[in-house]
Amino acid sequence: MRSIPEQRIAEFQEQDYQLYFGISKLEFDRMLKALHEAYRQEHKRKTRFTKISMMDKLILTLIYRYEYRTMESIAKEYEVSLDTIADNIHWVERTLLNADILQTSVTCVYKTN
Repeated sequence: MRSIPEQRIAEFQEQDYQLYFGISKLEFDRMLKALHEAYRQEHKRKTRFTKISMMDKLILTLIYRYEYRTMESIAKEYEVSLDTIADNIHWVERTLLNADILQTSVTCVYKTN
């Protein structure tokens, strides 16, 4: 499975975040924190095993939004099903919309709170 290792992300400079994801490091960190918090709230009783780490969920969503790649190509790259990619992108967008971090969705997801 393709993913950017966390060690490599830790070495990213500000311009690397802009180049790869189209956002600043501060925005990336804010988004990741919001996703962790939302996951913790949704799974208070028992955490679930996920095929894709939280950081990878954010990265693949940013790739989808910034590079305009298809979900099919991202699914092949991450070696998971198209449904897994679609579910993750929708969850990340909905979560970030609800946290007022994103202003718009590219997958027609709407705020739920």
